[in-house]
Amino acid sequence: MGRTLSKQVKHPELYAQHTYVEPSKRKRTVEMEVLCLSYMRTGTASMYSALNILGLPCLHSFSLYSRIPDCSMWSAALDAKFFNKGSKFTRKEWDQLLSDYAAVTDVPATCFAEDLVSAYPDAKVILMERDIDSWFTSFDTAVIQAVWNRTNQFIGRVDPWFVGPLFELHMRWVRGWMHSHSEDEMRRKAKAHYREHYALVRRITPKERLLEYKMGSGWGPLCDFLGKPIPDVDFPRVNETAALQEKISIIIQRGAFNFLKRILLIVGPLLLAGLWAVKYR
Repeated sequence: MGRTLSKQVKHPELYAQHTYVEPSKRKRTVEMEVLCLSYMRTGTASMYSALNILGLPCLHSFSLYSRIPDCSMWSAALDAKFFNKGSKFTRKEWDQLLSDYAAVTDVPATCFAEDLVSAYPDAKVILMERDIDSWFTSFDTAVIQAVWNRTNQFIGRVDPWFVGPLFELHMRWVRGWMHSHSEDEMRRKAKAHYREHYALVRRITPKERLLEYKMGSGWGPLCDFLGKPIPDVDFPRVNETAALQEKISIIIQRGAFNFLKRILLIVGPLLLAGLWAVKYR
């Protein structure tokens, strides 16, 4: 029987410790080579792992867990694109936000397909697609229900340090990119939006820049397309539903802890003052 991996090993981005640098002070350190613009729940976590194995540092929604302050800049990008608040991002802003990434996948990057294809004309584009009915079942369970879960939303509102910025960011792409303002509306619009997104990416991407990758086909097609040698390890296969649900559980627990700590910082001194008053009155 295999060794059970710790949460720190399975979800390193949730436990990463590094010195944070404000995006405005960053400069691009690697070339942007790959834009994986597939819809979430189509194998983006597996592709994220594969691109990292190929030596291409990749942004995934998971990456934001170790860069919470970046959520504000992503939110600004969503505000500008979908809500006409502020200026739309140019290559300068994308280079700051994505300075040390050679690849992107999953939200929020997927929301900016046109912007990124235009900003990085030499980057290659990858699409993975699933049967729409099986995709919707997964998307509904792992994303729609999680976004609109009342406990998750409550923790998002009372924890401004960790869960709050993530919650606000996700609600922005739900309302802006998917044009959804309720759980029922998001569920009702999901399949049409899925189809529209794939049609958009195919329309704006020159054929020579596009790989339609079929999950399960291994390293060959991907490495041929990117001009990379085939690694001596198996192509990663990440159970996205299980991984995401465990990550959400850790995030909500951390948010609840932050909320309780905040309450204790407020209530604790009052309790001590009350006890002191009772003892010495």
